[in-house]
Amino acid sequence: MGNRGGRIALLDEIRGFCVLCMIFYHSFIFMYEQFNISFGYDAYTFFGPVQPFVSCAFLFICGICCNFSHSNLKRGLKLLAFALILSFISIIVLPKLGFVDTEIYFGVLHFLSISILIYSLFEKYIAKIPGFVGIIICLFLFYIFRFWLSDGQITLTEDLSVAYPTEWNDITWLFPFGIRGSGFFSADYFPLIPYIFIFFLGSSLGKYMAKGYVPDFAYPVHIKPLYWLGTNALLVYVVHLPIVFVILSFYQWIIGFIP
Repeated sequence: MGNRGGRIALLDEIRGFCVLCMIFYHSFIFMYEQFNISFGYDAYTFFGPVQPFVSCAFLFICGICCNFSHSNLKRGLKLLAFALILSFISIIVLPKLGFVDTEIYFGVLHFLSISILIYSLFEKYIAKIPGFVGIIICLFLFYIFRFWLSDGQITLTEDLSVAYPTEWNDITWLFPFGIRGSGFFSADYFPLIPYIFIFFLGSSLGKYMAKGYVPDFAYPVHIKPLYWLGTNALLVYVVHLPIVFVILSFYQWIIGFIP
C-alpha cells in the first residue's frame, strides 16, 4: 500500500456487479407489472431481500468516487439533467403509452445527483473532517435513522425513539427526505434520508483510498464485462429498460404463435 495513482478497477467491477443486479431486478419487475409474466414476480420475491444491500453498495461506491472526480459539480448537474428527463418520461410519456405505475419522482439518479451536488457545495469543509470521524458519524446517523422509511422514527434504542409529526406527511414537497403521505408512489425511490449517510460513509472511506491506501489487487481489471458495466453505469441505466421492453415484447409475440 501507499500513495499510488491509477484507476481502482475493483470499484468499477463492484459497481458493475450492482448494475447487473439492477438490470435483472428491474427486468423481473417489468415482467410481472407490464407483461403479466408470473415468473417475474417469483424472481422478484426471491431476490427482493438482497436488493437493499446491492443498492447500498452502489451508493457507497458512488460516495467513494467523489474523492476521485475532477468536478463533482459538473458530475452532479449531469446526473440531475438525466434524472429530470427520466421523471418526464416516466410521469408524462409512459402512462400515455399504456404503462402503469412507472412514475419516478425521486429515484436513484435524483438521489445521486443531489448528494453529489451537496458534496460539491461543501467539499472544502468536508475535506477538513478526518476520514475516521466521518465514518463514525455516518454509521451512527444511519443507525438511528434505520427505521425512518418504515416507521418515520429516529431510533437510538428499542425504548428510545422519536417519530416525526404525522402532519409532515401532508407537506407534499418533503418526499425527497423520506417523508411522504399515504398516496405517494414512486416506482424507484431513494430519499436522501437515510441513504445519504451511506453515500457520505463512502466519501469518508474514499479519503483514504484517494491517498493510495488500497491493496495492490484492487487496481488491475479482473472481470472485463463487470468493469465495462461499472465504467458505463449511467449509459446502461438509461438504455436497459427500453432493451428489456423490446426483448419481452418479442418474447410475448413469439409465445403468441405457440399453440
